[in-house]
Formats: sequence, structure tokens, C-alpha cells
Amino acid sequence: MPSEFDARIKLVYPVDSGTFFTVDDVARGDSFDVVANVEIGPQLNGVVDAFDLKIGVVNLTQSKSVDVVNVNGPLTPAVAPFTSEERVTIPAGWQGKADVGDVLQVTASYKVTAGANTDFSTAMSDTFVVS
Repeated sequence: MPSEFDARIKLVYPVDSGTFFTVDDVARGDSFDVVANVEIGPQLNGVVDAFDLKIGVVNLTQSKSVDVVNVNGPLTPAVAPFTSEERVTIPAGWQGKADVGDVLQVTASYKVTAGANTDFSTAMSDTFVVS
């Protein structure tokens, strides 16, 4: 659990669409999901307003971005720890940004807004390959 006033991405990982099974490889250009486990400490969660989750897929072999997906929404304050599993779909059609054999990695940032205050966290996945 994060400290009382922190929000954290605990884990981010690519999965086969609609599952919780991590991918070792993804077919070139195919859709896949990314799961981000997030937590907010009880004091920060007592005054939260909203979250922004940015998921990026990076082609490490060619040093370029494959895709970036932003998800955001409201949060309801409660003086208790908050945990959530956010699922983001990386849509098909990115085949022009990666070749078979390229190594990919998911990067993520999680921003929680609480009034005039914000808290950020980042995480990176294990690598996987384009097949």
C-alpha cells in the first residue's frame, strides 16, 4: 500500500485481449490490452477528484513510440485505501511502427488530482516481442 498521501501504479503489464495472461509476444499490428494495478493511500483518497492514466507502448529496438492511450475519470473521496485494476486496450493498426522481432515495452503514468494538489506515479512493464 502507498503511504497515506500517495497514489501509485503497483504493476503494469500487457495481456492478451480480455484476459489476465501476460503476453510474451504480440502479433504485428494486433490489438492487445494493458492492465495497470493502482492504489491510493487513505488520506489522499479522502480528498481526490480525478485520475489520469497514460499508457504508452515503446518500440525499444527502433527507439520510437508505437501508441499512446489516455484514460481519465472522476474519483469519489473516501477515507480508506483505494485499489483498482484499470484495463486499457491498445487498438490494432500499429504495424507500421514495429517489425517482427522488435522488442516492445509498456510505460505508464498515473496522476491523481485532489483539489489544487496532484500526485504522480510511473511504471514500466517487462519487455515482449513482436511476432
